[in-house]
Amino acid sequence: MDIEQKVLSLLRSIPLDRYSIYRMISTESKFTISKAINNLQQRGQVHVVKYRRDTRTGISIPLYSVYHNSEKDSELHTRDVFEGMTPDRYAEYEFVLRNLISLGIKAKILDVGCSTLAFSSKISNLSRSRWEIIGIDIVNEIGSQGFPLILMDAMNIGFKSKTFDQVICLSSMEHIGFDHGIIAPKHKVLSCGINGDAVAMNEIWRVLKDKGTLILTVPYGRLIVKQLDYRVYHQESLTILTNMFSTVKKEFFCLKKGKWTECTELEADNSTLLDYSHQKFHSEIIACLLLEKK
Repeated sequence: MDIEQKVLSLLRSIPLDRYSIYRMISTESKFTISKAINNLQQRGQVHVVKYRRDTRTGISIPLYSVYHNSEKDSELHTRDVFEGMTPDRYAEYEFVLRNLISLGIKAKILDVGCSTLAFSSKISNLSRSRWEIIGIDIVNEIGSQGFPLILMDAMNIGFKSKTFDQVICLSSMEHIGFDHGIIAPKHKVLSCGINGDAVAMNEIWRVLKDKGTLILTVPYGRLIVKQLDYRVYHQESLTILTNMFSTVKKEFFCLKKGKWTECTELEADNSTLLDYSHQKFHSEIIACLLLEKK
């Protein structure tokens, strides 16, 4: 019996993830198992039927079966997306994957900030050419990322109104408007400063189509920043920032023992944070929002 037949035999009995299949067919390598599953998926013989949450990383892992999908097709294979990527932003990335436009819909998506270069490149590859993803950034070098990357200020987005179906802005809004000494003078905007995020939000609202959505993640808490190079949002400031949009979904994640764990908004509001202005993270709490243009 070849490897593909062994996989099919297992998946006729019970849905399994890739690692479980590997454990049950111990004579084969992980690479061989993954290749067999991919081949079977391409031929429509194996399907993702549901997801389970990994207790160690907190991400969703697909379970495969020979039977048809029982969950919506817009779900992406998170293990494939996260492979080889740093786990520091798993919580944000998984939030994006759960709230992206359906794979079955042709859409234009704008990535503001492009601190998500590798991530956007992966979801671009997985979108089966149904999505046109464009990235903008004021400092990143333009290179071959698998999708267009344009040198552009988020406070002055050079696209026509109502161009995009969805905008992604991950851990970038808190920096918009501040001069980090790496922005060329010709790309600076006179309005940059403490209100730069509000200017950028107006621009995002403008380029979104009616009922278009914004996936936004920002640091959250009660942090006092000594150096004006980023913001940390709290309940009031985040409400003011997003008041042009309707809030579809709001989730909070807290960093505990090196792992991002989901927490309630009340827990996030009541957390007492230290000054992390010189640390790797701007805050130990991340707010993840799915917003819709009113």
